[in-house]
Amino acid sequence: MTDVLVEPDDTAARLREYVRENPGVRKDEYDYDDVDPVEGACYLLAEAYFHATGDRETYDVYRLDWSDVDPAYEGAHWFLRKDDSVIDLSLPTPDDGADVPWDQARHRAFITGYTPSNRTERALETLDLAF
Repeated sequence: MTDVLVEPDDTAARLREYVRENPGVRKDEYDYDDVDPVEGACYLLAEAYFHATGDRETYDVYRLDWSDVDPAYEGAHWFLRKDDSVIDLSLPTPDDGADVPWDQARHRAFITGYTPSNRTERALETLDLAF
């Protein structure tokens, strides 16, 4: 069983609250009604947490392509790993990760490599988190 952490520290809590207060930071295709906004912000949350609390020595970046799991689905899910734990700030609760096929994800770099994306940079600056 994989240990899933959704809010491992105060930095994670602050980032999750930022997304909840600013749901517009999600891409339009993830703008769902009646859903916790963190659910549509996996990339932003993974990247922001990575830059605010660690680096390539601390975390491994992973991407799960849903089409690899089921061809009827599209999109990707981004999260971090540290040792045997998954750090996924985009899940409302750890139990929401129970059915995620974590082992099918691939180790990747972020889309912008190891430089924060513009959205991530804005979030980190707003929260006064170093990067």
